[in-house]
Amino acid sequence: MGFILIGLLFVTALFILRTILNGVQSRKQLPPGPKGLPVLGNILQLGAGSQIWLTFDRWKYKYGLIMYLNMVGQNIIVLNTQAAATELLEQQLAIYSDRPTNVVAEYLGSQLSMPFARYGKTFVRSPLVWQSMRRAGHAVLNAQVSALYQPVQIEEAVILAHNLLYDTSSPLLTKINWYVNANRIPFKLSDTSDHLHLTSDPLETLRNIAHRFTNAMYPGAYLVDILPILDYLPAMLAKWKRDAQKDFKQISDMFQRYFHDAMQNDPQRSSLCVRLAEDQVAEGLIDAEKAWVAGVAALETTSTTLMLFLYAIVLHPNVQEFAQLEIDRVIGRSRNPTFSDIADLPYVRAIVKEVLRWQPAIPLAVPHIVMQDDWYEGYFIPKGIPNASGKPQLSMNRGRDVYSPDPDQFRPERFLQQLKKGAVSALRQEYEVNDGHYAYGFGRRACIGRHVADNALFINICTMGPSCRT
Repeated sequence: MGFILIGLLFVTALFILRTILNGVQSRKQLPPGPKGLPVLGNILQLGAGSQIWLTFDRWKYKYGLIMYLNMVGQNIIVLNTQAAATELLEQQLAIYSDRPTNVVAEYLGSQLSMPFARYGKTFVRSPLVWQSMRRAGHAVLNAQVSALYQPVQIEEAVILAHNLLYDTSSPLLTKINWYVNANRIPFKLSDTSDHLHLTSDPLETLRNIAHRFTNAMYPGAYLVDILPILDYLPAMLAKWKRDAQKDFKQISDMFQRYFHDAMQNDPQRSSLCVRLAEDQVAEGLIDAEKAWVAGVAALETTSTTLMLFLYAIVLHPNVQEFAQLEIDRVIGRSRNPTFSDIADLPYVRAIVKEVLRWQPAIPLAVPHIVMQDDWYEGYFIPKGIPNASGKPQLSMNRGRDVYSPDPDQFRPERFLQQLKKGAVSALRQEYEVNDGHYAYGFGRRACIGRHVADNALFINICTMGPSCRT
């Protein structure tokens, strides 16, 4: 043990010296940012919990639209504008598509999880597994295939509206979370928990899995991310490693059980899980990897966005009034809405875009990593880990350069050509093909389930109209 302690002290001293020297040599080339403490950098200035995007939003007015932070030795370049994120993460996606190294997350299974996996990193079985999983996920969630899930989405939207009207046994938000099935789970940042909590409720369990990953990836959450040499400690001496290994097995077992149950309980053979199991889209993946594709597809944001929609229309009854007028004009009161009504409901489509812009369910996206040294606007962006490009979605979606003069207001009209009470309007031409927000991310790491999510939001907002009015 004495030799281990001496070795750790030596490595710690080298780390501190390297941090100081790097700061002295490169600070003038890096973007501006708040001055931090030696070694700890800016981490104490961000505060605890998951609200760091609010701090980023305040700092952008003081330090500029691109800024530098040091998070316990992890250098972070924060992109606060759509222009910067688009130019770097979309137009230069060949070098900006990697993810940060995170030891604990990798023990948890991040290399099997598309949102968190390192780009092109060798897996246990094959260096091509990530590409195969991404290809399979895209094949079962792309825009064309998303139409196959519309009948189920209509059915579930009716169930949700019925429960909102007649089920008084649980609070409103609980009903919304209940509606979201195994392919619809809120993905939110947790505050402090670093343990996996399993429950009898699949939705809650999937949500807790998402929390476990995001907490593990918070900068400075584990000492091993600051001193990677600690990864060589045997599991018997490293509780964080034992916990992560145990949680990985539980997550894998859970995903596989849900995967097989979903296939057995789908007599119509039309679900995402059945397509992964029976079609050729997942060729080259073993069953466990197919289960991870399906399980990770469940870790998304639709139920959270539906809650934010209800919050928005409570605050803005005029939005509900305009939407109801449009729904009554197009659909009436004698039938339920269908996806064939999309083209005739531009105001509802604008509401979907505005909810995602105004309050993105994931205010701070998973960082991108630049794979080679780069420059932007005269600032140096160093290659590799741990140099991350953070993206505060909240700041980008409220940029005054794009959404002036009222970026903080909930106003669906910003996406429309015109709006007259009771009259037909239309989406502005640029928003027929563009989202108008960046809630789904950028480049090769953008959310592959965004088309299914948009469809779910549209049909639920239409169907909940009468129940919200009541």
